[in-house]
Amino acid sequence: MTSVPFTRTRPGIILAIGITTVLAAALAAAPATAAPTAGAPTVADRTGVHGAVADSGAVPAAVALPTVQRGLDGVRGSGTSGSVGTGKAGPGGSRFDVGARPAAADGDSIGIQSVIGADNRVRVDPTTVFPSSAIVQIVRTTNGSTWGCTGWLYGPSIVATAGHCVHPGGGQNGGGGNNFYPRGDFQIIPGRNGTSTPYGTCTATQLLSVTGWTQSGDETYDYGAIRLSCAAGNSTGWFGMWWQSASLTGTATTVSGYPCDKTFGQQWRHAGQTVAVTHARQVFYQNDTFGCQSGSPVYQTRAAGSSYCVGQCVMAIHAYGLHGSSPHSTNNHGTRITESVFNNLITWRNS
Repeated sequence: MTSVPFTRTRPGIILAIGITTVLAAALAAAPATAAPTAGAPTVADRTGVHGAVADSGAVPAAVALPTVQRGLDGVRGSGTSGSVGTGKAGPGGSRFDVGARPAAADGDSIGIQSVIGADNRVRVDPTTVFPSSAIVQIVRTTNGSTWGCTGWLYGPSIVATAGHCVHPGGGQNGGGGNNFYPRGDFQIIPGRNGTSTPYGTCTATQLLSVTGWTQSGDETYDYGAIRLSCAAGNSTGWFGMWWQSASLTGTATTVSGYPCDKTFGQQWRHAGQTVAVTHARQVFYQNDTFGCQSGSPVYQTRAAGSSYCVGQCVMAIHAYGLHGSSPHSTNNHGTRITESVFNNLITWRNS
């Protein structure tokens, strides 16, 4: 994987990754009457681009087609902080975005810079209040350089993140098992707040993604997961998630994570935005982010009685900023939680 050094230089419009917030206490559920944009998964989805791959160990089979589960509620957790897992949290050497790509001809790079216009992010402090506690900093240290990403717990011991945080994609070799990045280079730090690690530091026991990303490098399949050596979610709580065939346009969005333009280990969020454009496998939004926030949850707070998911519910996994043509060139965007994505994440969590 080719790295792009961390930089504070902003282009005229800077790419956004995604910052979550606790402010979305009464945000509306997604519109139910919007035109459908994503259909049911097919057998080809299960065995092709959504086929699960791992760095080592058994890869769980996909959920059977007749099984239909539309959502998973968020869980607040015990709120108990303590030492979890093993490993030492620290910034290491130079910092890069895990999903860094070679600089484009115009000097900009996908997924590195992602503030659109004025920077509307706010620091999250403390991080021991759910759902901030369930957002994790992902740190990979290789050959003296440290790479950053963000993820979110959706069970006691599993984190969802961007696929490019665990595998370079497009058939490239990350140096670890099955061409993933070396598992032993990862540290996963729930609810980190600067130098404070209230829930300790966990290590990775398995890295997961799908062939649409690992083999094809298709950004619309850019999602993955990390199994943890700890059960931090029992203390931090974990996010819910849901999928729907109808458009998500107009749905309230919050994005939160660990950007590399701020003090290393600080969590920042941007709330108060809505989905601007919905595609079958991606969601587009104006929430501000920065490099190292790849994998952040794009979520909303859904009131009791909402369809499919109640509480802190994720609709997409942040992965990219501005590039290409519209709507990619004018919005930050992430991998949409479709039925196939949802079923893979649930299968990985439950196996």
